[in-house]
Amino acid sequence: MYYTLSIGKKYIKIVCILCVILVITLFIHTFADKHHNKPHVNAIDDHLDTFADQLSGDLVFSDANSDNITGFKTPIVPNVVHYVVLDNVYMDFIHFVSIKSVLRHQKPQKIIIHCNCHHMKGKYWSQLMSGSDGHLIHVRHIQKPVTIFGKKLSSVYHMADIVRIQVMITFGGIFIDNDVYVVKSLDPFLRFEFTIGWPPNESIGNQVLIGHKNARFLKLWYESYHKYRPTRWYYNAGQLPTSDILGPKPSLVHRVSHAFGVHNLVPMLYNDLYPFWDNNFFAIHLLARHKSYLVPNDMITTFNEHNIKTYNKTFGQMARLVLFGTTDIIADH
Repeated sequence: MYYTLSIGKKYIKIVCILCVILVITLFIHTFADKHHNKPHVNAIDDHLDTFADQLSGDLVFSDANSDNITGFKTPIVPNVVHYVVLDNVYMDFIHFVSIKSVLRHQKPQKIIIHCNCHHMKGKYWSQLMSGSDGHLIHVRHIQKPVTIFGKKLSSVYHMADIVRIQVMITFGGIFIDNDVYVVKSLDPFLRFEFTIGWPPNESIGNQVLIGHKNARFLKLWYESYHKYRPTRWYYNAGQLPTSDILGPKPSLVHRVSHAFGVHNLVPMLYNDLYPFWDNNFFAIHLLARHKSYLVPNDMITTFNEHNIKTYNKTFGQMARLVLFGTTDIIADH
């Protein structure tokens, strides 16, 4: 009897020791994680959600209370800029210029990069984070979607199309593609339920999206992916929502015909020196991935902070303004 009790006490003692070790281990991991970015990025979800609610409230839109022509009297959309980056942790020069244009012209309260990574890398990322606005830029870890409503997504670009809608439904704010240059403040559009670039006789451009997280168009757009066509490049991202959702009911969005620059402006950007780019646009899609075949004769194939100084085309002026504070050619001494 005594021997049994003695063995029992030993087991209890071992269990207690193991419990103490477990508690200490959990404490160490929790303490250590506070000094890394991963929990910080995940915490952005709650912070952004609270931020959006504080600014705009949990609005419910209807034809009776939402006017996407004149808008609300005060902003209902948070001044938070979202990017989506999938399968790439290294920031390139074009994305760097995009973010610099956002910081200079939009002056957002936050910039969130939604990425299936925990950290970005590269010299341009380091420059951003070491700058005076570095504290405004955060990475939010996400899982890359591989299916939509049971159908396999055919490319990383279709995956990014899905994520941008999910981000907007979750947080609201301003989404822009990684190669969109913000020319001037988008604040006038923060008063609308949803704003999108929609050139005449064309499909919508999903490169610039501004809206409240409860915007009716967002939910209809997401649901339209029940008709996902994996072999059609822009069918679900632009063609279907234009014809099936906005065609019958254009009042769901505030339509910007040209000033979001989502139509093809490649000749203006890389062939000419267009003097009115800073007056006629709020944003410009740089079409950077398509430049090689759209402007095959351009001498510069890959831009950087050095060759942009003497690039005597419209994009040269744009980049120099946000990088060096001048549109003028900069001669290296």
